[in-house]
Amino acid sequence: MRDFIRHAIDESRLADKLKESDGFEVVVGSSGTIRAIENALFSGYGSDLCQFNLEGYKRDWRFGRRELSSVLEKLCGEGDEEQIRREGFFKRRSEFIVAGAVLLEEIFKALGIEEMEVSEYALAEGVIADSLAFEGSYDLNANARWRSVMRLATRLNGFDRTVIFQEIFVGLRKCSDLRVILDDKDLEYLEAACFLHNIGIITGKKGYHKQSYHIIKNGDHLHSYTAEEVELIALLTRYQRKKFPKLDRAPAKNFTVETRRKFIIMCLIIRLSVILQRSERLDLQQVEFLEPSESFKLVLKERNQEPLVNGSHDQVKKKPDALLLEQEIAHFKRLFKKEIVVVFPS
Repeated sequence: MRDFIRHAIDESRLADKLKESDGFEVVVGSSGTIRAIENALFSGYGSDLCQFNLEGYKRDWRFGRRELSSVLEKLCGEGDEEQIRREGFFKRRSEFIVAGAVLLEEIFKALGIEEMEVSEYALAEGVIADSLAFEGSYDLNANARWRSVMRLATRLNGFDRTVIFQEIFVGLRKCSDLRVILDDKDLEYLEAACFLHNIGIITGKKGYHKQSYHIIKNGDHLHSYTAEEVELIALLTRYQRKKFPKLDRAPAKNFTVETRRKFIIMCLIIRLSVILQRSERLDLQQVEFLEPSESFKLVLKERNQEPLVNGSHDQVKKKPDALLLEQEIAHFKRLFKKEIVVVFPS
């Protein structure tokens, strides 16, 4: 097989053409085989580490020639046990992963490739997305950002998503007394944090909000976000419960004054949303956030039910998480200098 591959590469004159074009700066691979090999390396397939859970560890999304050879050596191992292990790890790709790895190794040798970066996006997707972006009808970075958020939420079962935050956010944007302007990017950060707020529970319920922070901050999972944006999303998941953040302490104190103001508002929104969603488990049809002259009003409407408007504070005190909710209401009042009344379904 190697002889056939080498002959095919020689006939293609690929190496000569590469020399004529002054070589390359970086090599990027996106095929299913390349991604499978990268996943094998990350999971420790070539070094007998498959039994460890490596979620949350920083992922390089690249591999070198020596690492490729280590995986290939393992793939070529003989015996029923190795075959069962290979089929269990690579599943439907196990039938041709050996041939694909041999082909890739020969390409590395022929073209002098020492290291390859791995893209989770197919080349065809990239061509289409680039064309759409050129026409001005597609935000390539926004799509890559949100796809990485959804991918992480899916992998770590982070879909216990609160639906209340958006209505509060939109309502606050209309507030004339707000000292900062909340924009669409702020909504994106908040929505990402709401999707990812409980991913740390995969390590256990105790302190899961801190684990969510570390996975987002250090795991290199969110793509096309700046370091500050990743930090902001991670901090929102960190402070969605327990202690309220202090802006004069790291890492929040490293933000600009405007970002710190936005962060504290978004933090308050996610804390309030998570508590209400967790304590109620409502099948919400509609959420309204109103701003009368003296106070804000958050009205929760369940399907086929009317909200209980009168005596809303008494109603709040009967809820399981009443104390936590009262604390967040106090934070809200301190920040906005206005009361907030939460109206539950009857």
